Amino acid sequence: MYNWLVFLHIFFAFAFTLAHGVHAAAMLAFRNEKDPERALTFFNIVPEIHMVRILIVSMGLPGFIAAFITPWWRQGWVWASVVIFFIISFFMYKYGAGYFELIQGAAERLIEARKTNTDVETALKAFEEARTARHPITVSAIGVAGLAIILWLMRFKPF
Repeated sequence: MYNWLVFLHIFFAFAFTLAHGVHAAAMLAFRNEKDPERALTFFNIVPEIHMVRILIVSMGLPGFIAAFITPWWRQGWVWASVVIFFIISFFMYKYGAGYFELIQGAAERLIEARKTNTDVETALKAFEEARTARHPITVSAIGVAGLAIILWLMRFKPF
């Protein structure tokens, strides 16, 4: 049973990484897209966040069960992995979701300003600031570094 649980844990970790990678790709693509209408089309390819949350639970549940049917739940690397995952999740929510909201709001304001020909320069400046914000770089770095640390903990079980 343990091998099946580890298999499911790894399988859903790959599925989660694949689905969530689309979010990262869209965030990085926003930085290069100067057309607000086209930028909004990127939201069409991003998976719904509830699907990502289902994959998180599908990944975590077999991992927890596997840790508890072995004596590993008593070891620090298991709990360090969980804490690091929650820290990553906090930053992803704060900066990742915040960036999507920032881009969407700025793009919609610029489109509306162009239609009504009011405050176009202010809306354009806000869109440029949103588009070039550091959120995608920060979130990507935190995600990759955090994933590397969790993989290291799970593979080498240092404590």
